[in-house]
This record gives sequence, C-alpha cells and structure tokens, in this order.
Amino acid sequence: MKMSRVLSRRFAAFTLVEILVSMAVLVLLLTLILQIINGAATVTAMGNKSMDADAQARALLDRMDIDIAAMIRRQDVDYYLKGRPSDGSNKQTGNDQMAFYSEVPGYYPSTGSQSPISVVAYRLNSATYKMERLGIGLLWNGDPGTSSTNTAVAFLPVPLASPLPSPLPSPAPASWPTPAWPQAANPATSDSNYETFGPDVFRFEYYYVLKGQNASNPSILSDTPWDTRSPASHASVMGLRDVAGITVVIAVIDPKSRLLVSNSQLAALAGQMNDFSKTMAPGDLENQWQLAVNASGLPRAAASAIRIYGRTFYLNAATP
Repeated sequence: MKMSRVLSRRFAAFTLVEILVSMAVLVLLLTLILQIINGAATVTAMGNKSMDADAQARALLDRMDIDIAAMIRRQDVDYYLKGRPSDGSNKQTGNDQMAFYSEVPGYYPSTGSQSPISVVAYRLNSATYKMERLGIGLLWNGDPGTSSTNTAVAFLPVPLASPLPSPLPSPAPASWPTPAWPQAANPATSDSNYETFGPDVFRFEYYYVLKGQNASNPSILSDTPWDTRSPASHASVMGLRDVAGITVVIAVIDPKSRLLVSNSQLAALAGQMNDFSKTMAPGDLENQWQLAVNASGLPRAAASAIRIYGRTFYLNAATP
C-alpha cells in the first residue's frame, strides 16, 4: 500500500525535461509578444512622425492657397517671381522665393484698422533652413513714396523687389526708384515682418502650369511665368495672363528627426535635390527628390521621416 502511494506521487510530478521545455516555450512566447509590441511601437512612432510632417505641410500649403487665390493679377502690378525678367537674371537656383500683392489682411497699418491688401512673400531662410512668410498690410490708395510708411501699394514703375519690372514702362522714368520691398528678394536678411511658417521645411521649389495645352504642345509646365511656346511666344508677365496655376513642391522633416541632423546636412541634401526643369512631367520633381533622399547617407531614422509634398494652386480670374 505504501509503495503504490509513493509511485502515484512520483508519476504526478513534472520532470526536469518538462520544466525546461515549458520554460523554453514561455521564453519563445514572451519574445514573440515583445517583437509584436516593438513593431507596433515602431509603426506608431513612424505614424506620429508622418502626422507631424503632414500637419506642418498642410498648414503651410493651405496658407499659400489662400494667398495665391487672392493674388492681384493686373498688368500694372509688379511681381517677384522666378524666371523673370526675360533676360533670365532671376532663375533662382536652389530654394525659390516669391512675392506678390494679394487681397488678404496684413499686419499694417499700425492704426489698428484691417488692411484690405498685403504684400506677401515666401522664402526659405538660408541661415536657419526654415520656411518663412512675409505679410505686410497696405492700402489701395496709400502713399507710394517709401516703404517705411507700410501703407504704399507699389504699382509700376515702382518695383516690388529686384530686378526691375519687365517689360519696362514707356516712356521710362528718368531714374528708377528704390524697390519698395527689398527684403522680399533676400533669402537671409533678418526682418521682423517675416514669421516662421514651416520650421521643418528645408526645400522649396515652384513652377508654372500654363494655359493652352494641345496635341502639338503637350507640355504645360514652365520655369517662366509666361508662354514661350509658338504661337504665343510671350516674353513678359502681364498679370500672369498665360499662367493657369502655380505648383509648389516642399520637403519636410518632422521635428523629432530634425534633431538627428544638422543644418549643414540638410543644406547638403537640399543641394542634391534638383531644380525644376521644363522638360519634366508632372511628378518627376517629387520622384527625383525622393531618390536624393534615399541616397543621402543621412541616419536611417531621419531619412525615413522626410516627406515630400506637391500641390498645384490654380489662379483666379485677372483682377480688373
């Protein structure tokens, strides 16, 4: 009787091999669970980075949409845009700039009244590698003498920035006035009127979508704000008469990944991102930028967090 009880107790216990197998299975399960958790955390972190970049790009592009949609399009209004004047002196290699008059409220006049129009400028500050916006309120019939009044609307022959308007008015004035808003043409000048509008945007490029696409002239993308194709063969802005829209392409890195790279590294990458060429088809610029990012040599965590966005802003009818 005692012998049988001892044997039953012995058979009811786990052997050393069984315990070792159980522990191995438990370790394997814990390892798989940890891998799933780490994978989910990685996906969540990447998603958060993407949402941060998306939010910043959306805010910037939505603001540009408002400004460009209200652009004052008149033949007697000056613009500071790439590709003009016709001598090609404003090609804007690297990061681009633009400045124009728009029917959006600005920061002035300082009397507290809301301005009906503004001079609006966008630039990527070459010192900080941050996207900035200039918005200075004006009056339709303000003092046209100096920019210090912050009320002047500078129609021709007063140039918005530099270079001088093209075509030149006839007869030409005896002496050209100083550009009304020279800071709109300088990418690095510190100016309190500029505000950071894209702190993690490090590349900014734009080009024009022209009117009049047809079978013989299928290319509607241009690096000049007028139609040089035959039979149009224009050579001046003339209120952007030939432009149907402006396409903006930006590169954004999320704030957390920005900490992993220096301004010099971003500058090197931006230098490897091609300027727009009129031989490009829609989407080519974005694809070439992505290839530059993939071959940049930046830390993988930073390179994978860079997002490239493109949006076309179609212009409204010319301002009467």
